[in-house]
Amino acid sequence: MNIQAAVDAASEGDTIYLADHTYLLKETITVDKAITIKGFSGPDGCVIDGRHNVRCFEINDANLVDLTIQHGFVQGGFLGDPARRYGGGVYARNCVISNCVFRENGGNQGLHGILPAGAALAARDGSVVSDCIFYDNNKEGDGFSDPSTVHVGNGSLIERCTIRNNVTSVGALDCDYSTVVQCQIYSNQYRGVTMIGGTMRDCQIFDNEGSPGVVAFTVGSAVRPSNQGGGVHISEGGVVTRCLIQNNGSRIGGGAYIENGTLRNCLVLDNLSHYDPENPPGSFGVPSDGGGAYIQGRGSLENCTVLGNLSSHTTGGVFWKSSFDPVDETVIRNNILYSNSGFNLPSEAFVVTLEHNCIQDGIRLTNGNISSDPLIAADHRLSESSPCRNTGSNEAWMTGSGDYAGITRVINGDVDMGALEFVVPLVITQIQYAGGQVTLNWTSSPGAAYQLEGTDDLSANSWEKVGAAVTATGTVSSQTEAVVPRLRRFYRYRHILFE
Repeated sequence: MNIQAAVDAASEGDTIYLADHTYLLKETITVDKAITIKGFSGPDGCVIDGRHNVRCFEINDANLVDLTIQHGFVQGGFLGDPARRYGGGVYARNCVISNCVFRENGGNQGLHGILPAGAALAARDGSVVSDCIFYDNNKEGDGFSDPSTVHVGNGSLIERCTIRNNVTSVGALDCDYSTVVQCQIYSNQYRGVTMIGGTMRDCQIFDNEGSPGVVAFTVGSAVRPSNQGGGVHISEGGVVTRCLIQNNGSRIGGGAYIENGTLRNCLVLDNLSHYDPENPPGSFGVPSDGGGAYIQGRGSLENCTVLGNLSSHTTGGVFWKSSFDPVDETVIRNNILYSNSGFNLPSEAFVVTLEHNCIQDGIRLTNGNISSDPLIAADHRLSESSPCRNTGSNEAWMTGSGDYAGITRVINGDVDMGALEFVVPLVITQIQYAGGQVTLNWTSSPGAAYQLEGTDDLSANSWEKVGAAVTATGTVSSQTEAVVPRLRRFYRYRHILFE
């Protein structure tokens, strides 16, 4: 079957169903119309193979669904040649790509050492990528001349995707002024995520390994060092929030490297900054610090819990390197920095706002900073007796915002330090039924929002909302709702989570 011939014959709005088969390509399939190309029985059966020689798809305004894309290839080229800059497996503009598998695609740098973006996929110009899996792309790469695995740019969205076991010099996921939601990025070399502007939320970034050496490559028109931020590199106003950043490694900023960006409401756990013996700290002017995070210049760390991070140099917690220019002010606010190796923070300050943090070192105890044991529970929430409860600084961004778990960010008047607000264990203490109405009492946290749900069958795990959500004003709340009489009815409350 000639897929290109089917595309050429299709009209706007058509769907092309591909039979189960491995399609070996001699040329790139080009689509410039609003059609859908869909595997008949899912990605396991329908495989598009570029034979390590050509890009599989170049598409505009089209949809790809239920396909496996493998062995596509792109080589970097001049800045003005987008056909050679983007996408080994697929280059998409204003497209929807869903439930696809991308594996063993590749690319390498071309003239002038310029890397393409997206060995597996480059999705730009308002594209949406959802429920896809990316693995083993550039698996033969050396980590020194390999493009990102997935590139999303210019107002695109990637959601509910898994990106694992890829080799890249600049980030398995390269997000350029776009949005990332509910993705898992793990076990990649040599970085998990590069955020250039844009926002990222509710993601898990773990077990990614950055470079311990001193290397930098040109991607597009900018230099992106691969030894900065093993988990995530944030720049140009990017915001990463409500993410788990755990067990990543790099020379500088094992968990995160922040340069004109924000890390907020995140758990930063068990990351490592380290170096190779041939390039010890300070060689080429490059340190090896910030096991949890490294902040360069105008960066912000807010309401994060930073625990158990290590550095082979001096600062296992959070290292910052501010200039003397107030424009480049570093902000470190409402965080818990505890149980990290060496220093939790460096001793020099320069231009920095440092307030309302729990810092184990016991220095700089002004502006609301404390050094007491935060008394963190096993789930990383604060215990009831924690000194970090209600001791943070309320900020404008918290209005209508959730904590790491999505629960109301400010409960009981003042925000807590760290990534998670303390919440009273939710227990329904009384249920009464009379006159076609049910009344329930439950333990609550003032300011938190709750939704009552009901079901007739616990085994079905199907719950429906009962009444409107309730925002608690005290430690015990009550709600009365009219209900249809039933022989048996089960009720529960759940916290309202912010999207």
